[in-house]
Amino acid sequence: MSSVTVVAMDIHKKFSKAVVMDVDCGVIGERMIYHGNRDEMRDFFAKFDDDTDVVMEATFNWPWIADMAREAGLRAHLVDAVRAREMAKGYSKSDRKDAIYLGRLFLSSKLFPEVYLAPVEVRDRRWLFRLRLMLVRMRAAVKNAVHGQLFRLGYALEMDIFGDWGREVLAGLDLSETERLLLDEKFEVIEDLNGHIGYLEGHIDKQLSEDPRAEILMSLPGVGKITAYAMLAEIGEIKRFPDRRALSAYAGLLPLKNESGGKERARHTGARCNRHLRWSAIEAVTGAVRSSAAMRSLHSRVSRRNKGMGGKARIAVAREIVELAWILLTRNQQYVEDRPARPGSIKAVESCDPNRASQTALCARS
Repeated sequence: MSSVTVVAMDIHKKFSKAVVMDVDCGVIGERMIYHGNRDEMRDFFAKFDDDTDVVMEATFNWPWIADMAREAGLRAHLVDAVRAREMAKGYSKSDRKDAIYLGRLFLSSKLFPEVYLAPVEVRDRRWLFRLRLMLVRMRAAVKNAVHGQLFRLGYALEMDIFGDWGREVLAGLDLSETERLLLDEKFEVIEDLNGHIGYLEGHIDKQLSEDPRAEILMSLPGVGKITAYAMLAEIGEIKRFPDRRALSAYAGLLPLKNESGGKERARHTGARCNRHLRWSAIEAVTGAVRSSAAMRSLHSRVSRRNKGMGGKARIAVAREIVELAWILLTRNQQYVEDRPARPGSIKAVESCDPNRASQTALCARS
């Protein structure tokens, strides 16, 4: 099928609508492929020449289809589903027409909204980190339920009730049979989740020990093993970001320009971003402010300029961490925090050496 230029696919949960198109955007074939039989998808891709382009939306179930296309020697492309829908406003909608629109967008538009197709190893890291994050949130929800039960019964205990001493105190409380059963079941769930979380963290530690980039990220203030792993998983290949601002925007930490009618309004960070990378950067802020004088100074300056809006200071520090991560990973260097040099001194001039990547070498960020 040498006349084939692109295979456009509208992916659903149980089936995909595939439309085969030529260079003139003409439809030369179409097929409904059901996901119940994976060999059907494999046989479909095997019909096309190597390096044929396959276009699909970045829906929740794209990975196995993209992997099959690449195994068959085809070039898989992911489309930003939200932007594609915005660009298709005004068009009638059906599975066939959606697929045709994706093909035409790929063939004729310079504004083709392609997004990163993460390789298998990056996706595996993401799923591992996100599973741990889900379990941690589940554990927090159960712990909150324990606190809620105790408050409901009139026990306001000012201690760590999940430690050994706290468990002894809880064992001595005068509770009804039902209340004791509820409390014990919740603690059993917490212990079970602790085991699963610890098991996943063992895998995370093993992968971090084999990746030299982890040491670079963990040299940043506030960044520990889990945060470093999250950043590596969610960033993927650092070379896909042309500069530090691009990575900051991807993490949802770059204030967007908001101007209309010649008036510039307050800037806000974008809602569409990699929320897991954003979360990990913000989680690192507390430790960064405590351990780093430079981060503490940045937090204080932004807080003074924005009275009553503490979130802005946290976002500023989180952005600093992400942008420094881009600098360090790009240069393959660890973070070194120097004391600020007096302007015009020899140390200030030396700090502008492009081979250095410290927080106070502001010239490295220009």
